[in-house]
Amino acid sequence: MKAVILSGGLGTRVQPITFNMPKPMVPIGEKPLMSYIFKVLKDNGFSKIIVTVSYKADMIENRYQTGEEQGLNITYALEGTVVNGEIVAKGLGSAGGLKNVHNFANFFDEPFLVICGDALIDVDFKTVMDFHKSHDGVATVVCKEVPKEDVYRYGVVVTDENSKITSFQEKPKVEDAKSNIINTGIYIFDPCVLDYIPNHQNYDIGSELLPLLIEKNIPFYASAPSFQWIDVGSTADLFEANMMLVEKKINNVTPYGDEIKPNIWTGINCDIDFENIEIIPPVYIGNSVSIEKGSKIIGPCLIGSDTIIKKDVTLEKVLIFSNTIIHSNIKFKNRILTNKYIVNPYGKYADIEEDNLHFLIDDARKKDIENKKMADIVNI
Repeated sequence: MKAVILSGGLGTRVQPITFNMPKPMVPIGEKPLMSYIFKVLKDNGFSKIIVTVSYKADMIENRYQTGEEQGLNITYALEGTVVNGEIVAKGLGSAGGLKNVHNFANFFDEPFLVICGDALIDVDFKTVMDFHKSHDGVATVVCKEVPKEDVYRYGVVVTDENSKITSFQEKPKVEDAKSNIINTGIYIFDPCVLDYIPNHQNYDIGSELLPLLIEKNIPFYASAPSFQWIDVGSTADLFEANMMLVEKKINNVTPYGDEIKPNIWTGINCDIDFENIEIIPPVYIGNSVSIEKGSKIIGPCLIGSDTIIKKDVTLEKVLIFSNTIIHSNIKFKNRILTNKYIVNPYGKYADIEEDNLHFLIDDARKKDIENKKMADIVNI
């Protein structure tokens, strides 16, 4: 079966993390979000995958290449061009990207899956495909029921008694919402849907293509299977998804490494003074992590590989990216820490370089770089 992963967005709501990587590459438990999507697709029998790429496309392409390591056949559709050796992103929108793919080689010759590259899911796609084939519609929108108070965050789907979609509401006020069934950005399309997408234009599925189908009275349906859907569309979502992983709240996903004590996982080659630190689980610690005496780690916490935590540091509900050093006598709570940024997941962030915050955290590799430079000088 065939699938398209939409991955061309700028990821502005996940900045500053996406200053350095495209959104599908943000880490959940030190593994790119995209890797989880590929696994779900493979487990559901999808083997031919096209990934639409634009912003920092080379990071996705270089990481997954042809898909051999994932047991998939993966190729890429660039939305943009190359100028002076650099990719200049020019997104075509979710629907425009599909049209771009199809115009190249008529890839879509059977019902196909379209999925956004910014969510953790465990959908039984066989059930969804069976639903699609049993209904006389050109498309199936995979939906999810959410608490009524959360509908303002999403596109609300309105259906009749036969699950036929009759209208949409884009992020309505709670009191105005006509249902609490929302669009998850996952679709099954018949190839004929592509005929309604204009060529060479930025065109969106949710706000343009689907309303057009309603306007033309072309039937399509909503399927609302029971599944876990964890949106990773913002820094807050990214933070909470990592906390959920450490708390073992993500279906079919457990922290990597050895569980040395209940709900405490560590990688290999760590230098941790367990006798003189305090760890309150759940806590994940990656490979080659150093934690000095006097430190206190209060879970849920996720500490990325090659991190150095100096003495007398206190961390509570913190996500630390790899290659970060935290200097002595520092306390952080409810933060994302990288070697470039200190991020309040629900608010602002600080740039370590611009704000001169190297005394708090920094790049853990700097010492190695300085040592290498000194060695090079000695060897001249």
